Amino acid sequence: MVICYNICNLVLPELGEKLVEYHKNETKVRYIRKRKSRAAPIFGLWLFLLFCCLLAAYFFLNSTYFSVKSIAVKGNTLLSADEVISISGLSLGTNIFKLNVQEAVVKIETHPYIRNVKVLRKLPQMLILDVYERHPCAYVLGQDSFIAVDNEAIYLYKTLDIKDKLFPIISGVIVADNLRPGGDIKTPGLSSALELIGLLDEVFLNNVAEIIAQTPESLVLKTIQGVEVRFGKPEELERKVNIIQELLIGNGSVINDQTVEYIDLRYNTAPVIKRKN
Repeated sequence: MVICYNICNLVLPELGEKLVEYHKNETKVRYIRKRKSRAAPIFGLWLFLLFCCLLAAYFFLNSTYFSVKSIAVKGNTLLSADEVISISGLSLGTNIFKLNVQEAVVKIETHPYIRNVKVLRKLPQMLILDVYERHPCAYVLGQDSFIAVDNEAIYLYKTLDIKDKLFPIISGVIVADNLRPGGDIKTPGLSSALELIGLLDEVFLNNVAEIIAQTPESLVLKTIQGVEVRFGKPEELERKVNIIQELLIGNGSVINDQTVEYIDLRYNTAPVIKRKN
């Protein structure tokens, strides 16, 4: 090749340069082909190993190792653990990754006692249902029964007997005949009454017999001692609650149904106390 190049270089200089350039390109192409021929088996091996890993992971994740063996329930007091699990539709033996968690959440939250729930997977074989229940805080007087409601005015259950009265009674609220547990019976008057109950401390709350809540502007509270407290508009409700609690808790022997007809808090002044003659 060198002799050929020398001859060509002497006779045809341009042809000699082209031959050298061709030789260089040919050498480069052979080198690239050689590298590709070596890389092809390695790339194929990596693809095969990746496929094997994915296949092994698929069979492992779908094996009985991830079958649900136990379901725990947290936060429940009104419903038993078995009741919550039954409502959820979840069952043992199901693969933990194939569970329809959102469907279970929807089913559980349809129960009137449940405000919300979280379904947690604890790998490899356990589910945790973390529930947040609705708790009754008052009885709404219906046409022929008492309806227990929570602080959001959600209908929880109906009862005919409240001889062991656990919560204040709210009257003056219109309840639809077709309302069922889980329904919302919010009215402006009821919402104000529930707000009032939320502000009262436990000691005072135990002395509340009834709250009349026909409208927010006409809230009236009656104590078990027979004293009527007129709150009026639900403005500055917290201030009014503090006044009446200090007044009644500290002066129960003086302010009662024998001495006082009503206490009026409807005005931005000191409470007006109407005494009996």
